[in-house]
Amino acid sequence: MSLYESARESLLKLGPAHPVLRSAIRLQARANGFKVAASAEQLTLSKGDRRMLLPSGQYLMVPYAVHMWNQLFDTVTPEMDGRNATLDFSRPGLHRYTQSGLTFWSPGMIEEDSMQAYTAAYQPEPGEVIWDVGAHGGFTTYYFSRMVGPTGRVYAFEPDDHTYDYLLRNIELHKLENVIPVKKALAGETGTALFSMDGSLGAGLTNFTDTADKRQIREVETISFEDACREFKAPALVKMDIEGAEVPVVAGALPVLKENRIHFAIETEHRINREYTWVPITRMLSGIGYSVRTELYEGQHFTWAGPNQLEVPLRTSGHAPLTPN
Repeated sequence: MSLYESARESLLKLGPAHPVLRSAIRLQARANGFKVAASAEQLTLSKGDRRMLLPSGQYLMVPYAVHMWNQLFDTVTPEMDGRNATLDFSRPGLHRYTQSGLTFWSPGMIEEDSMQAYTAAYQPEPGEVIWDVGAHGGFTTYYFSRMVGPTGRVYAFEPDDHTYDYLLRNIELHKLENVIPVKKALAGETGTALFSMDGSLGAGLTNFTDTADKRQIREVETISFEDACREFKAPALVKMDIEGAEVPVVAGALPVLKENRIHFAIETEHRINREYTWVPITRMLSGIGYSVRTELYEGQHFTWAGPNQLEVPLRTSGHAPLTPN
């Protein structure tokens, strides 16, 4: 482990409310040219003529906001005050996506538009079953719903109490009659598990999140990949963004994947045991004969896998595929 990684792990163990961790996050933001101001109600992150407002307790979202700054401002239409642009994620709201003009409710920071990445290797077809695992507020759910049409089905997995309510709002707002919301976490085993439930994009099972506020941890239902196939139906495509929990999900799915032709599009930016999750996922899926490819897209790792040779024509990637050492 490098000195940086060791220091990072030590800081995260302090918890999101610890003043040392908060000071470290602010210093990191300043080193990247950002200013961070805090009040009892909100965090204000600013750079040049752009501002982003976050809930006061979500210091852990500041590094993500810094990393995704340009993409977030390109994705969502900001509020304008003269030449100054503001994205207000400090409270629940209705946000407009710039490219499509569509609006979505969100409990806080919105999902970035990564549909190009999720559909780069496999394009869903009418009538198919899609699993949107880590559906959050339903942005990707919406597009999968339109792709598979009225004869298809989209199962949207979202165990976070806060976020699930907004998923339901968006299903109603856009009249997504072919979407079935599932208030369970897809996991390695069926049962229950502890979940860091703050409604943010970083919410997840506590075994895999970097840190968690103990006041916001709740028990949620979990379901294994095999049991979900029995209960719902084996999907043509699984989109996953579940904060590191994708590793045990894939491990538990291997027997099913040997018998079914299932494609995957997974955000594998997370680190477990000091390695990115795309590394063990590549090893596991390659081991059963799947084609697997990982690239950096908009600064984040995405992994695609399937039973056939993959073509991933991402125009904006510009990186050679990544392979485990």
